[in-house]
Amino acid sequence: MAEVFDCFLFEQIARTLFEAQKVEDAATATAVTLRETLHLHRVIFISTYTGAPEVIAYAGDSDFTGDAIAQLFTSKIEELQPLLKLTQPLFLHDYPAHPGALKPFVDTGSASVALIPFDGRTQNELGLITLHRNASTEPWNTAAEQVLVTVSQLIFMGLQRLYYFEEHQRLLFTDALTGVGNRRAFMLDMNTHLQAKDPFCLAIFDFDDFKHINDNFGHLAGDSVLQQVASNLQRLLPSPHKVYRLGGDEFAIYYAVDDLAVAETAIADAIRRLPLDSAAALKKVVRFSVGWATAAEASWVLDHLIAYADNRMYEVKRSGKERWVDPWNFSI
Repeated sequence: MAEVFDCFLFEQIARTLFEAQKVEDAATATAVTLRETLHLHRVIFISTYTGAPEVIAYAGDSDFTGDAIAQLFTSKIEELQPLLKLTQPLFLHDYPAHPGALKPFVDTGSASVALIPFDGRTQNELGLITLHRNASTEPWNTAAEQVLVTVSQLIFMGLQRLYYFEEHQRLLFTDALTGVGNRRAFMLDMNTHLQAKDPFCLAIFDFDDFKHINDNFGHLAGDSVLQQVASNLQRLLPSPHKVYRLGGDEFAIYYAVDDLAVAETAIADAIRRLPLDSAAALKKVVRFSVGWATAAEASWVLDHLIAYADNRMYEVKRSGKERWVDPWNFSI
């Protein structure tokens, strides 16, 4: 019967990990499965994959919420640091008597605790799974401990795969220099919004005479300008709006409103508010040319949308006027 039970648990966990698309979704689902199937008091997943440890999943009774567990962990981080360095599973059968026991856990019924790290034999730590049993649940024996360790390693391997997948997706759709969406992300997002008939405006812009910066101050100076413009536009135009670097000094902005006047005013204001006070030697007046289009006027066709915005941008360039926005002094 125990073998059938173990197989059922492993099958459930494996299916969840295979179907999940995000680390936190997989961690939460498997934490719930462990708690319900093994009749645990609470389950906590702590990840160290990205460096700073963080609670990525919690399944437990009403004594704590996920946010409360995260706050508790943060407040006790120095006490818990040695546990994050574990290389072997640790079973604390009398948790309240252990010198490192956390009082909030003892007060809310944790009788024994299993601390299981990832046994990946790699230099990258992945985290720690903590499994709590209360006094009303049958104590763990050697066989039960082996099940806990084995299923935890299965979960860790599944989470590691998802971490790699998320990193691959990030690299695939992120511009390496500026950290905003790249052309691939732009094309995918635009097609998605157009197929859904989402109302929005598209702005395409580039710098006027950007080559002058590279030629006179060097490519590192030019890269710094691109990075600062991109990061600050992201900050000034938060989600659901999006910023993309299409290549070189050309950018695009998805503005999730189909009123061209509203979008133009908002983006113009954002560009005028770009910080001007970076402390270095280069001082150069930078101007932009910007073209606009709405999804509706382009009949929800991507090629038309880009063509409208591009043509209007080059009309602005040819006009030789103030380049749509007031020039601003950029220091790097």
